[in-house]
Amino acid sequence: MENQLLKGAKDFFDEEAVAQIGQVLNQDKEGVKQGLNVTIPALFLGLSQHSDSGSGFSALLERAKQHFANFDFHELLGSVTKADEPAGDPAVKGENAQGLLGSIFGGGLDTVLSTVAGYLGYDGRSIGKLMNFSLPAIFSSLTNKGQNWDFDRIGHVLEENKTAFAAAVPAGLGLGAFGKLFDGAHFSAPAESATEHAIPADVAKEVDSHKSISINPANELEAHKEPLSLPRAEESRAAIAETGSGSGSGGGWWKILIALVVLAALWFLFGKGCSGSKQDGATDTSVNKTTVESDSMKKGSSMVEREQTEVILPNGVKLAAFKGGIEDHLVQFLKSDYKSIGEDSLKNTWFDFDNLNFKTGTAEVLPESQVQLSNLAAILKAFSAANIKIGGYTDKTGNEDFNKKLSLERATAVKDYLSKEQLSKQVIGAEGYGSQFAKYKADAPESDRIMDRHVSISVR
Repeated sequence: MENQLLKGAKDFFDEEAVAQIGQVLNQDKEGVKQGLNVTIPALFLGLSQHSDSGSGFSALLERAKQHFANFDFHELLGSVTKADEPAGDPAVKGENAQGLLGSIFGGGLDTVLSTVAGYLGYDGRSIGKLMNFSLPAIFSSLTNKGQNWDFDRIGHVLEENKTAFAAAVPAGLGLGAFGKLFDGAHFSAPAESATEHAIPADVAKEVDSHKSISINPANELEAHKEPLSLPRAEESRAAIAETGSGSGSGGGWWKILIALVVLAALWFLFGKGCSGSKQDGATDTSVNKTTVESDSMKKGSSMVEREQTEVILPNGVKLAAFKGGIEDHLVQFLKSDYKSIGEDSLKNTWFDFDNLNFKTGTAEVLPESQVQLSNLAAILKAFSAANIKIGGYTDKTGNEDFNKKLSLERATAVKDYLSKEQLSKQVIGAEGYGSQFAKYKADAPESDRIMDRHVSISVR
Protein backbone atom coordinates (compact mmCIF):
# COMPACT_ATOMS: atom_id res chain seq x y z
CA MET A 1 0.00 0.00 0.00
CA GLU A 2 1.34 3.43 -0.92
CA ASN A 3 2.34 5.72 1.94
CA GLN A 4 -0.55 8.07 2.73
CA LEU A 5 1.58 11.23 2.78
CA LEU A 6 2.98 10.44 -0.65
CA LYS A 7 -0.45 9.53 -1.96
CA GLY A 8 -1.96 12.70 -0.48
CA ALA A 9 0.58 14.86 -2.31
CA LYS A 10 0.26 12.99 -5.62
CA ASP A 11 -3.54 13.19 -5.52
CA PHE A 12 -3.36 16.95 -6.07
CA PHE A 13 -1.95 16.39 -9.52
CA ASP A 14 -5.02 15.51 -11.55
CA GLU A 15 -5.00 15.45 -15.35
CA GLU A 16 -5.61 19.20 -15.56
CA ALA A 17 -2.70 20.01 -13.25
CA VAL A 18 -0.39 17.59 -15.06
CA ALA A 19 -1.31 19.15 -18.40
CA GLN A 20 -0.57 22.67 -17.08
CA ILE A 21 2.82 21.62 -15.77
CA GLY A 22 3.57 19.78 -18.99
CA GLN A 23 3.04 22.98 -20.99
CA VAL A 24 5.53 24.86 -18.82
CA LEU A 25 8.15 22.11 -18.86
CA ASN A 26 7.52 21.07 -22.48
CA GLN A 27 6.85 17.50 -21.34
CA ASP A 28 4.02 15.11 -22.12
CA LYS A 29 1.76 13.90 -19.32
CA GLU A 30 3.67 10.67 -18.78
CA GLY A 31 6.92 12.60 -18.48
CA VAL A 32 5.40 14.89 -15.85
CA LYS A 33 3.99 11.97 -13.87
CA GLN A 34 7.32 10.18 -13.98
CA GLY A 35 8.99 13.34 -12.72
CA LEU A 36 6.51 13.73 -9.86
CA ASN A 37 7.15 10.14 -8.81
CA VAL A 38 10.76 11.17 -8.19
CA THR A 39 10.47 14.75 -6.91
CA ILE A 40 7.68 14.16 -4.38
CA PRO A 41 9.44 11.44 -2.33
CA ALA A 42 12.75 13.33 -2.70
CA LEU A 43 11.20 16.47 -1.20
CA PHE A 44 9.60 14.54 1.66
CA LEU A 45 12.90 12.81 2.35
CA GLY A 46 14.75 16.14 2.20
CA LEU A 47 12.35 17.63 4.74
CA SER A 48 12.70 14.61 7.01
CA GLN A 49 16.44 15.33 7.37
CA HIS A 50 15.51 18.54 9.21
CA SER A 51 12.85 17.03 11.49
CA ASP A 52 15.18 16.92 14.50
CA SER A 53 17.06 20.16 13.84
CA GLY A 54 15.04 22.26 16.31
CA SER A 55 14.95 25.95 15.47
CA GLY A 56 16.19 25.37 11.93
CA PHE A 57 13.25 23.09 11.17
CA SER A 58 10.81 25.52 12.79
CA ALA A 59 12.16 28.37 10.67
CA LEU A 60 11.77 26.29 7.52
CA LEU A 61 8.16 25.42 8.37
CA GLU A 62 7.37 29.00 9.34
CA ARG A 63 8.52 30.15 5.94
CA ALA A 64 6.45 27.46 4.23
CA LYS A 65 3.43 28.45 6.31
CA GLN A 66 3.63 32.00 4.98
CA HIS A 67 3.15 30.66 1.47
CA PHE A 68 0.92 27.64 1.93
CA ALA A 69 -1.18 28.15 5.08
CA ASN A 70 -4.39 28.77 3.16
CA PHE A 71 -4.60 28.19 -0.56
CA ASP A 72 -6.52 26.65 -3.39
CA PHE A 73 -4.08 24.26 -5.02
CA HIS A 74 -5.32 24.65 -8.58
CA GLU A 75 -5.55 28.44 -8.27
CA LEU A 76 -1.99 28.56 -6.96
CA LEU A 77 -0.79 26.17 -9.63
CA GLY A 78 -2.43 28.33 -12.29
CA SER A 79 -0.59 31.42 -11.10
CA VAL A 80 2.62 29.43 -10.83
CA THR A 81 2.53 28.07 -14.35
CA LYS A 82 1.60 31.42 -15.84
CA ALA A 83 4.44 33.12 -14.04
CA ASP A 84 6.73 30.19 -14.85
CA GLU A 85 7.87 30.07 -11.22
CA PRO A 86 6.15 29.52 -7.85
CA ALA A 87 4.45 32.56 -6.36
CA GLY A 88 6.32 33.94 -3.39
CA ASP A 89 9.12 31.45 -3.78
CA PRO A 90 11.53 32.21 -6.61
CA ALA A 91 12.95 29.37 -8.61
CA VAL A 92 16.50 28.35 -8.01
CA LYS A 93 18.73 31.30 -8.90
CA GLY A 94 22.15 30.25 -10.06
CA GLU A 95 24.42 28.92 -7.35
CA ASN A 96 22.69 30.83 -4.55
CA ALA A 97 19.97 28.19 -4.36
CA GLN A 98 17.44 30.64 -2.94
CA GLY A 99 13.91 29.70 -1.94
CA LEU A 100 12.46 26.81 -0.03
CA LEU A 101 14.34 24.29 -2.14
CA GLY A 102 17.58 25.83 -0.94
CA SER A 103 16.36 25.59 2.65
CA ILE A 104 15.42 21.94 2.20
CA PHE A 105 18.50 20.68 0.36
CA GLY A 106 21.06 23.30 1.39
CA GLY A 107 24.40 23.16 -0.39
CA GLY A 108 23.45 19.86 -1.99
CA LEU A 109 20.66 21.38 -4.09
CA ASP A 110 22.66 21.64 -7.31
CA THR A 111 23.73 18.01 -6.98
CA VAL A 112 20.15 16.89 -6.38
CA LEU A 113 18.87 18.84 -9.39
CA SER A 114 21.57 17.63 -11.78
CA THR A 115 21.28 14.01 -10.68
CA VAL A 116 17.49 13.87 -10.89
CA ALA A 117 17.66 15.69 -14.23
CA GLY A 118 20.08 13.10 -15.58
CA TYR A 119 17.87 10.26 -14.40
CA LEU A 120 14.69 11.70 -15.91
CA GLY A 121 16.23 13.21 -19.02
CA TYR A 122 15.19 16.75 -17.99
CA ASP A 123 17.41 19.79 -17.71
CA GLY A 124 18.30 20.98 -14.20
CA ARG A 125 16.14 24.11 -14.33
CA SER A 126 13.06 22.07 -15.27
CA ILE A 127 13.61 19.82 -12.26
CA GLY A 128 13.82 22.93 -10.06
CA LYS A 129 10.49 24.11 -11.46
CA LEU A 130 8.88 20.70 -11.01
CA MET A 131 10.01 20.59 -7.38
CA ASN A 132 8.64 24.08 -6.82
CA PHE A 133 5.34 22.99 -8.37
CA SER A 134 5.33 20.06 -5.93
CA LEU A 135 5.87 22.09 -2.76
CA PRO A 136 2.23 23.19 -2.24
CA ALA A 137 1.09 19.57 -2.47
CA ILE A 138 3.86 18.43 -0.10
CA PHE A 139 2.92 20.90 2.64
CA SER A 140 -0.78 20.39 2.10
CA SER A 141 -0.35 16.66 2.66
CA LEU A 142 1.73 17.32 5.80
CA THR A 143 -0.70 19.87 7.28
CA ASN A 144 -4.12 18.52 6.28
CA LYS A 145 -4.55 21.13 3.56
CA GLY A 146 -3.00 23.89 5.65
CA GLN A 147 -5.18 23.31 8.72
CA ASN A 148 -2.63 21.81 11.14
CA TRP A 149 0.77 23.47 11.32
CA ASP A 150 1.88 21.97 14.64
CA PHE A 151 5.63 21.84 14.06
CA ASP A 152 6.30 19.05 16.57
CA ARG A 153 3.63 16.87 14.98
CA ILE A 154 5.00 17.49 11.48
CA GLY A 155 8.53 16.65 12.61
CA HIS A 156 7.34 13.42 14.21
CA VAL A 157 5.36 12.42 11.12
CA LEU A 158 8.33 13.05 8.84
CA GLU A 159 10.69 11.05 11.04
CA GLU A 160 8.17 8.22 11.32
CA ASN A 161 7.80 7.96 7.54
CA LYS A 162 11.42 8.46 6.51
CA THR A 163 11.89 4.84 5.51
CA ALA A 164 8.77 4.94 3.33
CA PHE A 165 10.02 8.09 1.60
CA ALA A 166 13.40 6.45 0.94
CA ALA A 167 11.76 3.32 -0.45
CA ALA A 168 9.68 5.44 -2.85
CA VAL A 169 12.73 6.94 -4.55
CA PRO A 170 13.29 4.88 -7.75
CA ALA A 171 15.91 2.18 -7.29
CA GLY A 172 17.62 3.12 -10.54
CA LEU A 173 18.32 6.58 -9.15
CA GLY A 174 19.74 5.51 -5.79
CA LEU A 175 19.55 7.71 -2.70
CA GLY A 176 23.30 8.09 -2.76
CA ALA A 177 22.77 10.35 -5.76
CA PHE A 178 21.73 13.00 -3.26
CA GLY A 179 25.14 13.01 -1.65
CA LYS A 180 25.32 13.08 2.16
CA LEU A 181 21.88 14.60 2.54
CA PHE A 182 20.34 11.20 3.12
CA ASP A 183 21.06 8.63 5.76
CA GLY A 184 22.98 5.68 4.37
CA ALA A 185 20.58 3.39 6.21
CA HIS A 186 18.04 4.09 3.52
CA PHE A 187 20.26 3.83 0.46
CA SER A 188 18.68 1.68 -2.19
CA ALA A 189 21.96 0.99 -3.95
CA PRO A 190 24.25 -1.89 -2.97
CA ALA A 191 27.07 -1.60 -0.52
CA GLU A 192 30.48 -1.66 -2.12
CA SER A 193 33.19 -4.15 -1.27
CA ALA A 194 35.63 -3.40 1.55
CA THR A 195 37.63 -1.00 -0.57
CA GLU A 196 34.52 0.86 -1.68
CA HIS A 197 32.76 2.14 1.45
CA ALA A 198 30.83 -0.91 2.61
CA ILE A 199 27.55 -0.24 4.41
CA PRO A 200 28.14 0.00 8.19
CA ALA A 201 27.16 -3.07 10.21
CA ASP A 202 24.61 -1.16 12.29
CA VAL A 203 22.82 -0.22 9.08
CA ALA A 204 22.94 -3.58 7.32
CA LYS A 205 19.78 -4.92 8.92
CA GLU A 206 17.75 -1.89 7.83
CA VAL A 207 19.17 -2.00 4.33
CA ASP A 208 18.35 -5.68 3.98
CA SER A 209 14.67 -4.90 3.92
CA HIS A 210 15.10 -2.59 0.94
CA LYS A 211 17.38 -4.45 -1.47
CA SER A 212 17.78 -7.14 -4.16
CA ILE A 213 17.53 -10.95 -4.07
CA SER A 214 18.58 -14.40 -5.41
CA ILE A 215 16.98 -17.78 -6.22
CA ASN A 216 17.12 -21.46 -5.47
CA PRO A 217 16.86 -23.45 -8.71
CA ALA A 218 14.44 -25.91 -7.14
CA ASN A 219 12.08 -23.16 -6.05
CA GLU A 220 12.55 -21.29 -9.29
CA LEU A 221 11.69 -24.32 -11.37
CA GLU A 222 8.66 -24.92 -9.21
CA ALA A 223 7.51 -21.35 -9.76
CA HIS A 224 8.11 -21.50 -13.52
CA LYS A 225 6.65 -24.78 -14.68
CA GLU A 226 7.06 -25.82 -18.28
CA PRO A 227 4.09 -24.99 -20.54
CA LEU A 228 1.46 -27.70 -20.75
CA SER A 229 1.27 -29.36 -24.16
CA LEU A 230 -2.01 -29.54 -26.03
CA PRO A 231 -2.88 -33.08 -27.27
CA ARG A 232 -1.83 -33.92 -30.80
CA ALA A 233 -4.55 -34.40 -33.42
CA GLU A 234 -4.11 -38.21 -33.57
CA GLU A 235 -4.44 -38.48 -29.80
CA SER A 236 -7.51 -36.25 -29.81
CA ARG A 237 -9.22 -38.35 -32.47
CA ALA A 238 -8.43 -41.56 -30.60
CA ALA A 239 -9.79 -40.14 -27.37
CA ILE A 240 -12.95 -38.94 -29.08
CA ALA A 241 -13.53 -42.30 -30.75
CA GLU A 242 -13.02 -44.14 -27.48
CA THR A 243 -15.31 -41.84 -25.54
CA GLY A 244 -17.93 -41.80 -28.25
CA SER A 245 -18.11 -45.58 -28.39
CA GLY A 246 -18.87 -45.73 -24.74
CA SER A 247 -21.89 -43.49 -24.89
CA GLY A 248 -24.67 -43.41 -27.37
CA SER A 249 -25.90 -40.09 -25.94
CA GLY A 250 -22.98 -38.09 -27.30
CA GLY A 251 -21.90 -36.99 -23.78
CA GLY A 252 -18.34 -38.03 -24.62
CA TRP A 253 -18.04 -35.18 -27.08
CA TRP A 254 -18.83 -32.70 -24.33
CA LYS A 255 -16.27 -34.27 -22.04
CA ILE A 256 -13.60 -34.00 -24.70
CA LEU A 257 -14.54 -30.43 -25.50
CA ILE A 258 -14.42 -29.45 -21.84
CA ALA A 259 -11.08 -31.21 -21.43
CA LEU A 260 -9.62 -29.34 -24.39
CA VAL A 261 -10.90 -26.02 -23.07
CA VAL A 262 -9.38 -26.73 -19.65
CA LEU A 263 -6.06 -27.72 -21.20
CA ALA A 264 -6.03 -24.60 -23.34
CA ALA A 265 -6.74 -22.45 -20.28
CA LEU A 266 -3.98 -24.14 -18.29
CA TRP A 267 -1.57 -23.70 -21.16
CA PHE A 268 -2.43 -20.01 -21.37
CA LEU A 269 -2.13 -19.41 -17.64
CA PHE A 270 0.87 -21.56 -16.80
CA GLY A 271 2.62 -22.01 -20.11
CA LYS A 272 2.31 -18.60 -21.70
CA GLY A 273 2.15 -16.77 -18.37
CA CYS A 274 5.22 -18.32 -16.83
CA SER A 275 7.13 -18.08 -20.03
CA GLY A 276 6.36 -14.40 -20.12
CA SER A 277 7.38 -13.64 -16.58
CA LYS A 278 10.54 -15.58 -17.07
CA GLN A 279 11.67 -13.34 -19.82
CA ASP A 280 11.30 -10.36 -17.66
CA GLY A 281 12.84 -10.93 -14.42
CA ALA A 282 16.14 -10.35 -12.89
CA THR A 283 17.65 -13.57 -11.93
CA ASP A 284 15.82 -14.77 -14.75
CA THR A 285 15.12 -11.14 -15.61
CA SER A 286 16.33 -7.53 -15.81
CA VAL A 287 15.11 -3.16 -14.05
CA ASN A 288 13.56 -0.09 -12.36
CA LYS A 289 13.48 0.91 -11.97
CA THR A 290 13.31 -0.76 -12.22
CA THR A 291 14.59 -3.92 -11.11
CA VAL A 292 12.86 -6.99 -12.43
CA GLU A 293 13.80 -10.49 -13.36
CA SER A 294 13.12 -13.34 -15.58
CA ASP A 295 16.02 -13.72 -13.73
CA SER A 296 16.65 -10.22 -14.57
CA MET A 297 14.96 -6.99 -15.44
CA LYS A 298 12.01 -4.65 -15.83
CA LYS A 299 9.14 -4.82 -13.49
CA GLY A 300 6.65 -6.98 -15.24
CA SER A 301 7.77 -5.72 -18.60
CA SER A 302 6.94 -8.96 -20.35
CA MET A 303 3.37 -8.86 -19.19
CA VAL A 304 2.71 -5.36 -20.49
CA GLU A 305 3.36 -4.00 -23.96
CA ARG A 306 6.13 -1.43 -23.64
CA GLU A 307 6.69 1.62 -25.79
CA GLN A 308 9.66 1.50 -28.12
CA THR A 309 12.00 4.44 -28.57
CA GLU A 310 15.18 5.30 -30.45
CA VAL A 311 18.20 6.32 -28.40
CA ILE A 312 20.73 8.35 -30.39
CA LEU A 313 24.35 8.25 -29.22
CA PRO A 314 26.87 11.12 -29.62
CA ASN A 315 28.63 9.21 -32.39
CA GLY A 316 25.40 9.01 -34.39
CA VAL A 317 24.63 5.36 -33.63
CA LYS A 318 20.91 4.73 -33.12
CA LEU A 319 19.72 2.13 -30.63
CA ALA A 320 16.30 0.48 -30.59
CA ALA A 321 15.23 0.34 -26.95
CA PHE A 322 12.30 0.63 -24.56
CA LYS A 323 11.23 4.10 -23.46
CA GLY A 324 12.42 4.64 -19.91
CA GLY A 325 14.69 1.59 -20.13
CA ILE A 326 18.34 1.32 -19.14
CA GLU A 327 19.61 2.64 -22.48
CA ASP A 328 17.37 5.71 -22.25
CA HIS A 329 18.32 6.59 -18.67
CA LEU A 330 22.00 5.67 -18.95
CA VAL A 331 22.63 7.82 -22.02
CA GLN A 332 20.89 10.81 -20.43
CA PHE A 333 23.04 10.34 -17.34
CA LEU A 334 26.27 10.06 -19.31
CA LYS A 335 25.40 13.20 -21.26
CA SER A 336 25.07 15.13 -17.99
CA ASP A 337 27.90 16.44 -15.82
CA TYR A 338 27.69 13.23 -13.80
CA LYS A 339 31.23 13.39 -12.43
CA SER A 340 30.34 16.52 -10.49
CA ILE A 341 28.13 14.56 -8.08
CA GLY A 342 31.19 12.99 -6.50
CA GLU A 343 32.62 9.49 -6.16
CA ASP A 344 30.42 8.44 -3.24
CA SER A 345 27.23 9.43 -5.03
CA LEU A 346 28.30 7.63 -8.18
CA LYS A 347 28.89 4.45 -6.20
CA ASN A 348 25.31 4.60 -4.97
CA THR A 349 23.71 5.30 -8.35
CA TRP A 350 22.70 2.14 -10.21
CA PHE A 351 20.91 1.46 -13.48
CA ASP A 352 18.96 -1.78 -13.79
CA PHE A 353 18.76 -3.81 -16.98
CA ASP A 354 15.12 -4.07 -18.01
CA ASN A 355 15.35 -6.68 -20.75
CA LEU A 356 18.17 -8.97 -19.66
CA ASN A 357 16.89 -12.48 -19.06
CA PHE A 358 18.62 -15.68 -18.06
CA LYS A 359 17.76 -19.34 -18.27
CA THR A 360 16.25 -20.28 -14.91
CA GLY A 361 18.82 -21.06 -12.24
CA THR A 362 21.77 -20.34 -14.54
CA ALA A 363 23.86 -17.46 -15.88
CA GLU A 364 23.00 -18.35 -19.49
CA VAL A 365 21.68 -15.23 -21.22
CA LEU A 366 18.60 -15.90 -23.34
CA PRO A 367 18.98 -15.10 -27.07
CA GLU A 368 16.35 -12.35 -27.02
CA SER A 369 18.38 -10.51 -24.37
CA GLN A 370 21.48 -10.18 -26.52
CA VAL A 371 20.14 -6.93 -27.95
CA GLN A 372 20.38 -5.16 -24.59
CA LEU A 373 23.94 -6.35 -24.06
CA SER A 374 24.76 -5.14 -27.56
CA ASN A 375 23.19 -1.76 -26.76
CA LEU A 376 25.25 -1.44 -23.58
CA ALA A 377 28.42 -2.17 -25.55
CA ALA A 378 27.50 0.51 -28.08
CA ILE A 379 26.89 3.02 -25.29
CA LEU A 380 30.26 2.35 -23.68
CA LYS A 381 31.99 2.73 -27.05
CA ALA A 382 30.27 6.09 -27.53
CA PHE A 383 31.24 7.22 -24.00
CA SER A 384 34.77 5.89 -23.86
CA ALA A 385 35.62 7.93 -20.73
CA ALA A 386 32.95 6.14 -18.70
CA ASN A 387 33.76 3.12 -16.55
CA ILE A 388 31.20 0.83 -14.98
CA LYS A 389 30.79 -1.73 -12.22
CA ILE A 390 28.30 -4.58 -12.63
CA GLY A 391 26.15 -5.97 -9.81
CA GLY A 392 23.99 -9.10 -9.70
CA TYR A 393 21.00 -9.56 -7.38
CA THR A 394 18.55 -12.32 -6.45
CA ASP A 395 15.42 -12.72 -4.36
CA LYS A 396 15.36 -14.29 -0.89
CA THR A 397 14.21 -17.75 -1.85
CA GLY A 398 16.58 -20.66 -1.57
CA ASN A 399 20.10 -20.91 -0.20
CA GLU A 400 22.03 -17.65 0.18
CA ASP A 401 25.35 -19.23 -0.77
CA PHE A 402 23.82 -20.34 -4.05
CA ASN A 403 22.20 -16.94 -4.50
CA LYS A 404 25.54 -15.18 -4.07
CA LYS A 405 27.17 -17.54 -6.53
CA LEU A 406 24.38 -17.20 -9.10
CA SER A 407 24.25 -13.41 -8.85
CA LEU A 408 28.04 -13.22 -9.32
CA GLU A 409 27.88 -15.55 -12.32
CA ARG A 410 25.22 -13.40 -13.94
CA ALA A 411 27.15 -10.19 -13.32
CA THR A 412 30.24 -11.92 -14.72
CA ALA A 413 28.29 -13.02 -17.80
CA VAL A 414 27.67 -9.36 -18.62
CA LYS A 415 31.32 -8.54 -17.94
CA ASP A 416 32.49 -11.37 -20.20
CA TYR A 417 30.27 -10.15 -23.03
CA LEU A 418 31.73 -6.66 -22.78
CA SER A 419 35.24 -8.11 -22.74
CA LYS A 420 34.52 -9.86 -26.03
CA GLU A 421 33.53 -6.45 -27.37
CA GLN A 422 36.99 -5.12 -26.43
CA LEU A 423 35.56 -3.07 -23.55
CA SER A 424 37.26 -4.78 -20.60
CA LYS A 425 39.18 -1.59 -19.71
CA GLN A 426 35.88 0.18 -19.02
CA VAL A 427 34.59 -2.52 -16.65
CA ILE A 428 36.20 -2.13 -13.23
CA GLY A 429 34.53 -5.17 -11.70
CA ALA A 430 31.55 -7.47 -11.28
CA GLU A 431 30.05 -8.43 -7.93
CA GLY A 432 27.24 -10.71 -6.81
CA TYR A 433 25.16 -9.45 -3.89
CA GLY A 434 22.76 -12.38 -3.69
CA SER A 435 19.67 -11.44 -1.73
CA GLN A 436 21.49 -8.89 0.44
CA PHE A 437 19.41 -6.01 -0.92
CA ALA A 438 16.14 -7.82 -1.63
CA LYS A 439 13.01 -5.89 -0.69
CA TYR A 440 10.59 -8.80 -0.47
CA LYS A 441 10.41 -11.84 1.79
CA ALA A 442 10.97 -15.34 0.47
CA ASP A 443 7.25 -16.12 0.79
CA ALA A 444 6.15 -12.96 -1.03
CA PRO A 445 4.17 -13.36 -4.27
CA GLU A 446 6.23 -14.07 -7.39
CA SER A 447 5.04 -10.75 -8.82
CA ASP A 448 6.94 -9.04 -5.98
CA ARG A 449 9.99 -11.29 -5.80
CA ILE A 450 10.63 -10.90 -9.51
CA MET A 451 11.48 -7.26 -8.78
CA ASP A 452 14.44 -8.35 -6.66
CA ARG A 453 16.10 -10.41 -9.37
CA HIS A 454 18.16 -8.24 -11.68
CA VAL A 455 21.55 -7.14 -12.93
CA SER A 456 22.56 -3.49 -12.62
CA ILE A 457 25.46 -1.23 -13.53
CA SER A 458 26.99 1.76 -11.78
CA VAL A 459 28.97 4.44 -13.63
CA ARG A 460 32.38 5.29 -12.15
